[in-house]
Amino acid sequence: MRGFTHPLRFCAAPLLALGLAGCNKDLEERIDRLEAELRGARADTRDTVEELKSRVIAAETRVGLSSDGRTLDQRIRSLEDTFGEVLSMKSRDNEMVYLRANLQGHAPLLTDHGTFLVRMEGIDLNLATEGYTVHLNIGNPQAVAVQQFTLRGHHGGGTPELPEGESYDLRNEKLKAWEETLKPFEARVTKTLEPFSWTPFDIDIAANAREELEMIRFSMVVENAQLNRPFAEGGGGAGGGHHAHIDVDSKTASVLRTEYGAFLVTVKKAEQSEVGTKLHLEIGNPYGFTLNQCRLLGDFGPPRPRREQSASEEEYGEKLAAWSASLQQFESMISSKISNFRWSKATILVPGKVEEVKFLRCQLRVEDVTLPAAVE
Repeated sequence: MRGFTHPLRFCAAPLLALGLAGCNKDLEERIDRLEAELRGARADTRDTVEELKSRVIAAETRVGLSSDGRTLDQRIRSLEDTFGEVLSMKSRDNEMVYLRANLQGHAPLLTDHGTFLVRMEGIDLNLATEGYTVHLNIGNPQAVAVQQFTLRGHHGGGTPELPEGESYDLRNEKLKAWEETLKPFEARVTKTLEPFSWTPFDIDIAANAREELEMIRFSMVVENAQLNRPFAEGGGGAGGGHHAHIDVDSKTASVLRTEYGAFLVTVKKAEQSEVGTKLHLEIGNPYGFTLNQCRLLGDFGPPRPRREQSASEEEYGEKLAAWSASLQQFESMISSKISNFRWSKATILVPGKVEEVKFLRCQLRVEDVTLPAAVE
């Protein structure tokens, strides 16, 4: 039996070969069909891509041209120029201050820390720097001490005079030409702008001639500030013990600090009466509420002694001590209302002769305020 071979083994081999041949043929046909379908899909895709590309080019062409024939790039440039002009005008209106050497009074300087007042006191030649020193004075009406700030701006000749009918905007060719002549400058200042007071300081500008400083414009960037409200720590209506020093004969305004904020006061007239001296005042109220009732209280007396009229510090100290001892107390009710956002006239009575009432060391004590009614 060892040498015997079953007859079915001889029949299986040809059958297997025939089966494999049939399978290969079916696979080849399926592969051929798939390749044909793939070629068709590629052709359809190429047609679709070409169609999409044509549609994009047509759309870009339509968008790129306006009714006046300008291309898309030209229209974008025009929009950018207009937007830049608006930003420049906004910056100039809201942040830049324009100063001239012969400008009288002060100008408002808008910052992100509030509005300050600034004036130019003069310009001197600086031989050490071969430039010019500009003397500035900034008034700080805020309860914030500005300890460090930077002035950034330009200087140059005066703005051109335009004939009647021409407007001062960046589209004016004369104004454009003038803007191009301006030279930039930057000055960092570390002098503290104390609250409720004027602070003088100098900046140096590298100008070749005095004519290049006919106009100076700049914005102020506050870099370091501190809230100072020591007058609020003592509580009460007396303002924490801070007194305003008022020279009766002075024409400038003094600051009266209270727990409600800072007010301005100036003496317009002093006249003798049967019971004392009447002082006619103007009180400036920068706030939205009205003072219905308030009073001034403190000391009055002769003018303060001047340092230059004393031979030494010791002599000046003796004069100052004697003057301080001569001050007398007073308290006077202000019966008139101090309206919001304006100057209001008021009269107080000081129990002394006109020649004796030349100086006031006083506080403003606020006793009653009202706000406008809400709008429904």
